Amino acid sequence: MGPWWATDNFAKEKPGLHKAYMSNRHKVEPYPYLYEGMKDIYDFRKMYCPREILDQVDGYLKCVNIDTIDDGNLTRRFEQFVHDYEGTHPIENHLRLQIAFLVYNSRSNGAPLPLSAIYNASDAHGGWATIAQEKGVIIATEEMTHGRKNPRRFNLSLVTDATKQRICKLMALDYCCLNMELPEVCKLGDEDNNAIFCTLEEKDVMDQIGRLSSKLVIQSYRSYTSSCTCTVK
Repeated sequence: MGPWWATDNFAKEKPGLHKAYMSNRHKVEPYPYLYEGMKDIYDFRKMYCPREILDQVDGYLKCVNIDTIDDGNLTRRFEQFVHDYEGTHPIENHLRLQIAFLVYNSRSNGAPLPLSAIYNASDAHGGWATIAQEKGVIIATEEMTHGRKNPRRFNLSLVTDATKQRICKLMALDYCCLNMELPEVCKLGDEDNNAIFCTLEEKDVMDQIGRLSSKLVIQSYRSYTSSCTCTVK
């Protein structure tokens, strides 16, 4: 997502993405430093991809398979955004908490959606292979890839521990409600010093039709969002 998505040329080439950007443009504008000095997507790409590769035919596609050459410029922008972002108004879907997609809306007290299976994204290749085998589908080896396997655009090695801890704070509800282990850097400190942890509280509540049910309230501390509530079975 970038300001070049607002151009007429982009609108003709990818009208769906253009429409999505225009409807969310007001959410991006509070962070002008993200695209400072960039007139188009080429200006962005040359910050992480060597020019001798980028200028080849379809060079931008080759850029996803090499390490970034970011000297800290993109990393600085990323870190500034992480510290400015409050976590409640995502500028695009990849910033939304996953737990919100796995429960019914608030009117049903956060009851979980029925799930047929759960797969670990850290082994996406194995997960897709299992699904394909169960469904009798053959996937060519060269097609078994996904974007998160490609190198990051910014230089990940330059990201500070403070930024990593801030990300854990923003994503605390997902870590707590989905029972995911926190990265080691986010376990440092104590309740009054940057530590992130969860508490569980079981309480009896009245549902919409007057039935008493037991709910498990999972509260993430150091989060910038609210707690989540799950039905106890």
